[in-house]
Amino acid sequence: GSKYTMDANVNLQTAALNTSNIACAPIGYTYFLLRQMPDWEENAQNTHGFTDALQAPVNSDGDKAVITETCYPYPFRYWNAGASWMLLPLYETYLTYGDMEIPLSEEFSLDALRSVLSVTETDLTDAQLDAIRARGYLTLGKDILLPLLTKSANYWAQLLTPEYYTDKDGNIRYEAGKTALADGETYCILPSYSPENNPSNYPSPSVANAAIDIAACRSNLEMLLAISKEFAPETDTAKWEQMLCDLPPYLYDETGALKEWACNSFAENNEHRHLSHLYCVWPLAETQEDEALRNACVQAIENRESENEASHALVHRSLIAARLKDSKSLTRAVKTLMNHKIHYDSLMTNHDYDRHSCYCTDFEIGYLGIVHESLLYSETGTIEILPAVLLDGFDSGEITGIRARTRAEVDSLSWDLNAKTASVTVTSDIAQEITVRCGVTGEAQVLQFAAGEQKTVEFAL
Repeated sequence: GSKYTMDANVNLQTAALNTSNIACAPIGYTYFLLRQMPDWEENAQNTHGFTDALQAPVNSDGDKAVITETCYPYPFRYWNAGASWMLLPLYETYLTYGDMEIPLSEEFSLDALRSVLSVTETDLTDAQLDAIRARGYLTLGKDILLPLLTKSANYWAQLLTPEYYTDKDGNIRYEAGKTALADGETYCILPSYSPENNPSNYPSPSVANAAIDIAACRSNLEMLLAISKEFAPETDTAKWEQMLCDLPPYLYDETGALKEWACNSFAENNEHRHLSHLYCVWPLAETQEDEALRNACVQAIENRESENEASHALVHRSLIAARLKDSKSLTRAVKTLMNHKIHYDSLMTNHDYDRHSCYCTDFEIGYLGIVHESLLYSETGTIEILPAVLLDGFDSGEITGIRARTRAEVDSLSWDLNAKTASVTVTSDIAQEITVRCGVTGEAQVLQFAAGEQKTVEFAL
């Protein structure tokens, strides 16, 4: 279709956007998003009547992004998680590099972004635009993330209403004219869509309380709160904090697996290639400190029976397995990818396994993310080496120059599982405390870095 598909494909291909340590890559990704933003605003207005809000389409040609594709089996107009998911890599850019300057470019029209880049409903004025032009760049934090995350959160705020709610037992309720949630009640996210699946007991994918929506909304609000604290500390964030508290909880099925739809009405459908309900695992990291959720997600993967013939299913599964620290599942997925006819002689990859479908760069580019995530997990203040080493062919090795999502560069990571040794050298951009942990042994060391300081940690495996 010669399109950018943003309900898994682009997302998989940007898995290594920041860790690859190519500082210009996030700038190109920012241009890609800014070109689309006026259409995202139009989508929210035309689909739902939402104002001052953003709704990403599933597909874009890279310039225009009006929602034009929607049908009963694929109700793309109800894909709520899109803006949050597409903005997440930029937030991770902020965690990785800090507040970057995004140079102005002919790649996008600043005039067309008057509304989008305003935190309020009032558009940026000519004087404000002239000031931006005079300095020649947009700042990632205040000029881009703050307004875009605000407008994406505005979408969620208008979607959620007390009239449709989830009771304490996980049942969906409707009460006309209801203006507030009672104790024990949470919002019901409706309409909701978990690409590209539908419940086994309900023929339509247009449903409610998709786990991906719960996770994406929570992520959007948490990113906005963090950016607001940093760049607009005077902002009253009580509304967003209350929304976080009022989101529906995840539910679990009779096998203990995370349910794709967090309500009692819908039964799981595991004959599908998408793993949208595991958004909490990857691209998020909710399972890192939640063992019960991690176990539920491992069970959800075991329950999923079909991977179709699309390569993106296994790329997605690989990234999720790495975040779950499941080397066995990760190795099985990567071996399946490597042993099918997915590569052409040109090194381009196929959408399917047998070269009978279209060109698709999910695996060609997504492979970098898989390797990085298997060797290094990072978040603010934490670097974990070897969280999910592939079980075949990665007994020893070295990788250099990976960026960590904590303003630091991993200059070198080397390991030898047979010799039972591992070494990691880290240089921090800023003065900070970083916990450096080994995923193989669980050993951790807490290090204090000065800006520009380099330190090496040796681990016995």
